[in-house]
Amino acid sequence: MIKVKFSLIERLLMPLILSILMTCVISFVSSIKALGFSGLSLSGWLQAWLWSWVIAFPTLLLVLPLVKQMTQTLLQRLKRAQNATQYSQRPME
Repeated sequence: MIKVKFSLIERLLMPLILSILMTCVISFVSSIKALGFSGLSLSGWLQAWLWSWVIAFPTLLLVLPLVKQMTQTLLQRLKRAQNATQYSQRPME
């Protein structure tokens, strides 16, 4: 039972932290680009950040398993290609 709860926390914690950090940086940069430093207010930036986070967090929850699978597939293909290259470069005895 404890292992199941930890697994759920683990699956939610990384996307939560990632979505907070990424949306914080991106909303800040895009707000500065759109308004400039003089037009930027803390409340305006926080509102932009909140909207972007509300979209980013559920998106990460949905997309992250697919990205993990794609990464594993690419790494397996690279490993096979590397092994094939190493095998073909061995000197003949």
